[in-house]
Amino acid sequence: MKNYIGIDISKSSIDVYDGKKSYKFENNERGFKSILSLVEDIKETVFIFEPTGIYSYAITEFCDKKSIGCVIVSPKVSRDFARSLKVRSKTDKIDAKVLYKYQSHVEPNMIKVPKNNHHAIKIQEMLNSYELLKSTIQQFKNQLESISEDNKDLVRLTKKMIKFHETEADKLFETIEKLLFKDETLKRKYEAMLTIPAIGNKSALYLIAFFIKYPLANAKELTALVGLDPVMRDSGTYRGKQRISKHGGQQLRNLLFLPTLASLRFNDRIKAFYTRLTTKAKSKKLAVIAAMRKLILMAFSIFKSEQSYQPLVVEN
Repeated sequence: MKNYIGIDISKSSIDVYDGKKSYKFENNERGFKSILSLVEDIKETVFIFEPTGIYSYAITEFCDKKSIGCVIVSPKVSRDFARSLKVRSKTDKIDAKVLYKYQSHVEPNMIKVPKNNHHAIKIQEMLNSYELLKSTIQQFKNQLESISEDNKDLVRLTKKMIKFHETEADKLFETIEKLLFKDETLKRKYEAMLTIPAIGNKSALYLIAFFIKYPLANAKELTALVGLDPVMRDSGTYRGKQRISKHGGQQLRNLLFLPTLASLRFNDRIKAFYTRLTTKAKSKKLAVIAAMRKLILMAFSIFKSEQSYQPLVVEN
């Protein structure tokens, strides 16, 4: 019989609930070993926790080393589950109890020993910094538009800051590419993905970072991770429109919007798929979303196979 442990992770501590009592330990190996002192059989122990970025890396590493099965629950799923239990208060101790109770939704295939891909983590951290630089550049450009031409000193300074951040962003992107190319396998995958029409260097790099973070994900899981999974909102006689969840993956969704539109013109497979959907009276907006989903899954297939894009064969 599985022994579930609910764990809420913060920067320096973890709140733990084992079904009987609440505990608070340090967020480090000593604290994780304290959790194991609560269980009789480590092989039957399952940790349930939310991914909290860098704060959850340590426990993921520990579980990998000790071969501890885990169920990693997305924040949105955890929040919705808490609402279903009518839990209104939110504290670390309560969150740990909620995560413990999530075991009622756990299926055997959801329990996995997690892996930390340090290469993926490093690339993602650098991409986050790159995005921050790009955002800062845009803020300076917006500011420049609001400055009167007579204020020449401020105009000169703002332009200087824009150029400085653009230079730093370009340098960082080159560094990320060099880091990626240190791994020959990733380099082959990157070059294969560049053969996809409408996928450029930046899009390919972001997709690589995303795929190496979730190497075992299937098509359905990938779609959900990037927030493109369809959801329906029906209640009684009300029939809502189908929408996408928009849960997670906002950075990738935003990045791939323009390449998806370009794919409708230059990628024959995506173009044929889009045409087929719109011919069937599918709205153009939903068809574009479906095209983005197909583009990501196409890239994932090429990422795994390392084979170049194959144009659609048209029968005469």
